[in-house]
Amino acid sequence: MKDPLDLTTYKRLAEQLKPFTESETLLHSFIVEHFEELSYYGIIDLAQKAKVSKATIGRYLNKLGYTGYAAFKSALTQDQIAQTFVAPIEANKARAMVQGTDTKEEASRYIGNVSLLIDQFAAELKIDELEALAKRIADKRRTIYVVGPASSRALAIHFSTLLKYNRSEVVLLPLDKGELPKALLGIKENDVLLAFSYYRFNPVVLDITKYFHSKKAYVTVVTNTYSNPYAIYSDAQYVLPSDVDSIFHSRTIGFLFVELLLFLIQRESRNDDNFEELESLFKFFGTFSSLEFK
Repeated sequence: MKDPLDLTTYKRLAEQLKPFTESETLLHSFIVEHFEELSYYGIIDLAQKAKVSKATIGRYLNKLGYTGYAAFKSALTQDQIAQTFVAPIEANKARAMVQGTDTKEEASRYIGNVSLLIDQFAAELKIDELEALAKRIADKRRTIYVVGPASSRALAIHFSTLLKYNRSEVVLLPLDKGELPKALLGIKENDVLLAFSYYRFNPVVLDITKYFHSKKAYVTVVTNTYSNPYAIYSDAQYVLPSDVDSIFHSRTIGFLFVELLLFLIQRESRNDDNFEELESLFKFFGTFSSLEFK
């Protein structure tokens, strides 16, 4: 069995094969750009995404020293396992062995780490791509579907709730397989799925992204690692920084992303929104005021 294959090692091996053919150039470029998610790709997925034939992949991997795609994926998976996020239970055990320090000092360190995440997010953000997503979501001819498992559901609820101030056709998808099929009726090619999924990946959400992809809807994934199984089925992916040297990875940038996206969507709406109608409904039902019941 070959040693784990990381990106640096791959580039070194690939450099020895140059000059590439035209197809090899396409394949090499795709591998470099999507290296951390490749372990989730089958050979057909890779061929379709890289726009090359399976035969090209086989010949290229053979030149790299792999007997086939299975051997290549095995090497990728070994490296992925070596870099897997530490589970909260393991992080908690590790931190329990560390002597405590001053609470104020620890709080300042944590806040400083979150500030660094914000700086990283701002530096890496491709605003043109986010603006294009906002325009797509603001288009009221589309239905917007939102999903998020476990702790990511808070992001999905926050986004879908506030998006309804802008537009009506917004569906927060359930993860109950008994209810899910009914929520997926009538998906159209121009609809949008926004899937939030941090850290641990949910098989139901994976099936949802796969289904939307099969319907040729537009799939956007918001996560915190490039190494994820959703990329195969997504049209766009936002990988947000989350490591704050704590037991739990921070969702702070996830909420910042949501609120920035909502800001851009609202700018696109040009006063064509649901604010007045929602406000009248809130007043009718006395939704937010106990004064209505006195």
